[in-house]
Amino acid sequence: MGIRSTLKKELMNLDATDLMTADDVRNYLKLHFARVKNKSVQSFNLISHFNEYHSQIVSGAPTKKVTLNYTRHRLFKDVLYPKKSVQQWAKQHDLDG
Repeated sequence: MGIRSTLKKELMNLDATDLMTADDVRNYLKLHFARVKNKSVQSFNLISHFNEYHSQIVSGAPTKKVTLNYTRHRLFKDVLYPKKSVQQWAKQHDLDG
C-alpha cells in the first residue's frame, strides 16, 4: 500500500468504524483462501465476482443481486464495505469454514 493510500485510510478513520476499502476486502478474502486448501478456482471466481460488483458500484451501473452491503464515505466518496457484511458474504461462500 502506498503512502497516499495509507494517509487516506487514516483520514477516513476506517479502523474505528469497522469499514473496509475494496483493497481491504480483497486482502481479507486472500487471507481466508490461504487457509482453505484446494479452493484456488473458487477463490479466483469469488474475487473476480467481487471485482465486477465493485466496478459496477463505482461506475453507477445497475448491480446484480449481491448480499454484500456498502456505503460511501461522506468526504472522499469512496465505496466502503462493513466488516460484518464482508465476513457474512465470505461465510456464505464457504471461506470461513
